Amino acid sequence: MPPFCLDHLSLVDLDALTLIEAAAESGFAAVSLFGTPIPIGGAENLVTDGAARARVLAALRANNLSVGIVEPFMLEPQIDWPMFERLAALAAEMGGTVNMLGMDEEPARLEDSLARLVDIARAAGAPVIMEAFPLSAIRTPAIALRLAEALGEDVGLCIDSLHIIRSGGSWADVAALPSDRIRHVQLNDGPLDPPADRRREAALERLLPGEGAFDLSALLPLLPDHATIAVEAPRPAVPGKTPAARASELMRSMRSLYA
Repeated sequence: MPPFCLDHLSLVDLDALTLIEAAAESGFAAVSLFGTPIPIGGAENLVTDGAARARVLAALRANNLSVGIVEPFMLEPQIDWPMFERLAALAAEMGGTVNMLGMDEEPARLEDSLARLVDIARAAGAPVIMEAFPLSAIRTPAIALRLAEALGEDVGLCIDSLHIIRSGGSWADVAALPSDRIRHVQLNDGPLDPPADRRREAALERLLPGEGAFDLSALLPLLPDHATIAVEAPRPAVPGKTPAARASELMRSMRSLYA
């Protein structure tokens, strides 16, 4: 059974410090973090808030947790490049990986932005990966692979089980990828038929691994040993349930899946 990473979206309402403490108490070996706020979450701005950043770095050390991916790096038509430079530097400082999402539907501009961000990550000393998301301009793992290959051997891929199924794909799409490109894996579950609001499902209403119909057990043998294995299964918080209890529920689902 590999060590597991708790991706921030799973407990998106929490700030980074609370997430770290809940992850450590529940047996996770790593966390992925939002370095700047997102509309649906509780993340503070670790780029501009030096005190918050220091507390997070200290908590990571104290709890012996590594960092998986750092987000958000949303490549939209308009980008705050100086902020991306600072966020990439933060990712490097934490030992995390820059995770790119391609949200710009203009292909040439998106490719230029991907190349620029990869250069920024390299200069900062942070690894960089790309995530396929069917509601983005990089809809499938095959598209992500083509773009990553054009950017260089050091650019990896982030594989998300929900995104593969919702793109109309299957685990055969993962089997077709060069295993060395797969660097981060986000596991979650769901029904085979998508809900009417797919954006809400992706952001807030996924099932825990093993609760749905994705047949994740058939995916596991396709995942390389070097990849970070994370749970990314956001769901609405239950009143009265502590962050540690919620994190423990996520950990139990991962251990059960791998058992």
